[in-house]
Amino acid sequence: MKIKGKIGSVSQMAAAVLIGGTGAAAAQDLTVLEARIAALENRQAESGQLTLAPGVKLTFYGYTKLDLIKDNNYDLGATTGAMAGVTAGSPLEGSGSNAHAYESRLGLRASMDTDIGEVKLTLEGDFFGSGGNFRLRHAYGEVGPLLAGQTWTNWVPAEGGPAAVQDFNGLAGGSYYRTPQVRYTFRPNDQWRFAVALEEDYAPGTASRVAVSGFAGYANGPLKIGMGAISRGLETSSFGDVTGFGYAIGADYEAWQGGKLHAQYIGGKGISTLLNNAGFSGLEVGTAGKYAFDVDAAGDPVKAKGVKLGVTQKLGEKSDLSLAHGFQRFDDFAGALGSHTKEINSTHVTYRYFATKSVMLAAEAAYVEREQFDGASFDNTRLQGVVKFTF
Repeated sequence: MKIKGKIGSVSQMAAAVLIGGTGAAAAQDLTVLEARIAALENRQAESGQLTLAPGVKLTFYGYTKLDLIKDNNYDLGATTGAMAGVTAGSPLEGSGSNAHAYESRLGLRASMDTDIGEVKLTLEGDFFGSGGNFRLRHAYGEVGPLLAGQTWTNWVPAEGGPAAVQDFNGLAGGSYYRTPQVRYTFRPNDQWRFAVALEEDYAPGTASRVAVSGFAGYANGPLKIGMGAISRGLETSSFGDVTGFGYAIGADYEAWQGGKLHAQYIGGKGISTLLNNAGFSGLEVGTAGKYAFDVDAAGDPVKAKGVKLGVTQKLGEKSDLSLAHGFQRFDDFAGALGSHTKEINSTHVTYRYFATKSVMLAAEAAYVEREQFDGASFDNTRLQGVVKFTF
């Protein structure tokens, strides 16, 4: 009996130890699981992502950007686009300096799982409105291949555009603008994509019209190419509707380790109001408030073209240096005055340093020149510093 009692006591003790050990293991597993969940939640919070309900996610993003600017010859203000308005009557002030944070940006992305697939929404704005007021940049939704709302025009490729820290107006020779549209995108494989869109035409001083645009993009290894075209109807005061047509091609190519080449060409007729830096090219006869000359005094669309070329070289893991040159040129047209713009060109040298993923410091030197049809030219040099915090 004593032996049996001892054996029973040993069995009970072993069972207790086994149960206790299992409980400790379970508690340890639970602690590890809780730690993993906490890490995931912290990572999600750091990325700005918030899950509201199963299948519904929000992601907040944006940055603050301080621009420190010093102009030589003409005080151009927040952007170099004001150079298009410099004439013989403009005050030669010697220099001007200012600072602003207008380009600071706030954005929200949302995704929802629905019966017809994932629905994506994007809202974004900055402070480049009048007097630093908040301004809508993007507001669109996507489901499958369909996009509807305001975003970048469909016909201008992002490919071929060298980096410049003053990206509100950008390098001469380009065309970057956002407009309301309905777009359909088809991707037959991983390399190609095709898109067609009906867009709100971007033509100041004319009645609201719809433009038709198409785009094709190709990406494979170090090469990326984008090609687009747009057809637009321009209302005039004397000649009825005039058709404008533009086309563009751009490419980025990683030519060597850490080195990338950029090239872009834009051309067409009646597209002046779609080009950057095109302000004050001239006025269409009889139409007030129009900035650039799309239609000449004979009722013909004005020919224009733009070219951008650049190279970017990485300097280690945290910095890069880029050199970019662009120009846009307007052909002779009926009604052109000697003071109207014939050509605008600009050159940018940009150094960027990424202290961390969230902090960028940059310095840029830019030279901008405007030439008139009468041969007179005006130039300005701009030095710019940037401090940018991204979240």
